[in-house]
Amino acid sequence: MSTFTVVKGAALAAYVAISAFSLPSMAAEDGLCNKNMAINYFLAPEATPELVEWLRHAYGAREVRVERPGEAFTKEFNAFRLRVLVDEENVLIKQMCG
Repeated sequence: MSTFTVVKGAALAAYVAISAFSLPSMAAEDGLCNKNMAINYFLAPEATPELVEWLRHAYGAREVRVERPGEAFTKEFNAFRLRVLVDEENVLIKQMCG
């Protein structure tokens, strides 16, 4: 593993940990995805199961759906679901309620 990879991973972990302290309050209704939440990244992280679960908890969502390019999805809106969009390399592009 190169030094750059180690430094990048450590920086990402520190950024995610620090951003947890600045999260706005969770959704009022249990399991309702907080659409007013905004988490930005200096460097887009890989969408690991741990990160996806952390996002679900941060948004207060009851369920989560990871959407990958080329896969089909239903278009119905679900206020209790967090949608996590990733690219071909499983790097996080965007997260949103619905």
